[in-house]
Amino acid sequence: MPLPEHPEKVEGLLSEELEGLDEVVFVHPEDGASFSLNPTAAAILDLCNGQRSQDDLVTILHDTVKADITEARADMETILTEFAEYGLIYVDNATDEQD
Repeated sequence: MPLPEHPEKVEGLLSEELEGLDEVVFVHPEDGASFSLNPTAAAILDLCNGQRSQDDLVTILHDTVKADITEARADMETILTEFAEYGLIYVDNATDEQD
C-alpha cells in the first residue's frame, strides 16, 4: 500500500493518555476500534496534519530522539505503514492533494 507523501490523521479519532503506562489509546468513534501507541508514535500521529511531508516527520523524529537519520527514516516508514493498516491516517492519494 503506497503511503501518502503528506500523511494526515483521520478525522474524529478520540485519544486518551494512560498515565503511568506510557501509552496513548486512540479510538475510532464509528466502530469503537482502539489502538494503543507509545508516546513517540502518538506524537508522530498528532504531527500527521496533511501539511508535513514524510521527510519533515523524519527530521522531527531524528531531531527529537537523536536517532541516526537512516534509522529514523526506516522507523518512520514502519510507523506510517502501521498507521495506514490500522486506519489512523488517510491513504487514498486524493486526500494528499490540495483542493
